[in-house]
Amino acid sequence: MHNIRSIFTKKNTNHRESIIRNRCPLQYPAAITACLIRLGFGTIIYWPSPSIPHLTSSNSKFTITTDEASWVVSLSSIGNIIGFLLYPVFVNRIGRKYTMLLFAIPQVFSWLIIYYASNVHHLYIARILAGMGYSAAYVVDIIYVGEIAKKNIRGFLIILGKISFCLGSLIVVALGAFVSYDNMNLILFLISLIFIVTFSFMPESPYFYIKINRDEDALKSLAKLRGARDTNSLKQEIETMKEGVGENVSKTYFLKKLFGNRSNLKAFLISTLSFLAFSFSGSTAIASHTQIVVGHFESPLKPEQASVLIMIVALVSSIVISPIPDWLGRRILTLWYGIIVGLSSFIIAGLFFYKFHFNGDLSSIYWISFVLFFIYVVFSGGGLFCLSHILVAELFSLQIKSSATCLIHILWSIIEFCVQLNFEQLMIVFKIYGLFFIYSIMTLVITFSNYLIMPETKGKTLEEIQNLLAKT
Repeated sequence: MHNIRSIFTKKNTNHRESIIRNRCPLQYPAAITACLIRLGFGTIIYWPSPSIPHLTSSNSKFTITTDEASWVVSLSSIGNIIGFLLYPVFVNRIGRKYTMLLFAIPQVFSWLIIYYASNVHHLYIARILAGMGYSAAYVVDIIYVGEIAKKNIRGFLIILGKISFCLGSLIVVALGAFVSYDNMNLILFLISLIFIVTFSFMPESPYFYIKINRDEDALKSLAKLRGARDTNSLKQEIETMKEGVGENVSKTYFLKKLFGNRSNLKAFLISTLSFLAFSFSGSTAIASHTQIVVGHFESPLKPEQASVLIMIVALVSSIVISPIPDWLGRRILTLWYGIIVGLSSFIIAGLFFYKFHFNGDLSSIYWISFVLFFIYVVFSGGGLFCLSHILVAELFSLQIKSSATCLIHILWSIIEFCVQLNFEQLMIVFKIYGLFFIYSIMTLVITFSNYLIMPETKGKTLEEIQNLLAKT
């Protein structure tokens, strides 16, 4: 490592010359290729929707039971926990870029194992690997994009990441509807390979180089990202970046700052409730069983075709509602998103209750079921889920933000594992309408609780938010 650094030191002049010659900005290509991770995260969330009906049918190379299907769906959450625990070990040691590439390896192996699987245990391993690889890379991707983007386009690139997640969801349900199970998995495998090949040529975050005292490399990286020729303006930006780079904190310090500080403790409670509202809305569990759910609508469309239509509408709608938090504020939207999700879930439950208890015919009003389900999907995934990430990003102080985010994501993954694992069993006990009733009540209760303690953070600086949390 010392020899490598000495080589870089000896070639400072060459670095400066390469900076001057560089004219092609790479921040857009870097952000777009990095967003393939979030696209992939969307595919593993929705992969069970087309896959479980196939794997439980006679057309599969091997057939799995309902209980085994529940484990296949939920084990990705166990992988998520592993990934969230592992990524902090690497992100400040080998950098953002190479951490993402490192965790792309289990992603690739997960798709290969699924493609060649000959029994359900192979699927268990693959889902754990997929959860581990995508969850870790997903968080690092958010860090990376936030660090390479200029202030005036950071919001656009954040929206781009969200669109990528929705696009991944659409891709997997579309593939499930129009190609074979094996071809679907092969294409998803190729997406992971495309990420590795393309992202390998992208620069490292200049923040990482500054953190390890390699200022020349930071300058070179920033030049590639900005396509700049004026090294003086870049040096000024490097100095600004140095001011924003904090020191690593110990676990003891983190716990003391989190639970011993009123503002951080309240931030933790608000953020956790925000994620719980999303989890207990049943959004992820329903996403994994979309074809099963829409099959009850008695639509003239096949379940797989209806799922594609729903994902298209969800993608477009998510893009449309993306700017709303910056217009109306976080607190009021937390309330309204929760009410919309809770009420749409409640009415869907009522329709299913009418169908199964009174032998009602939904075929003549299937479009009402579709509209309600569209609303449920858009405002749970595009609303509650995105708001929870915005709140985590805004509420915590810089010293503990990374560790607090990791802890909240671990707690979220544990809840998601329980919700997904018990979906099939709960549907047997409470029926599908009972599940939607439960999701509705839980969403409304958690949403109102969070609304009562949450301050409005729209348009406020981090310091103002911390003071606000301490006072309320």
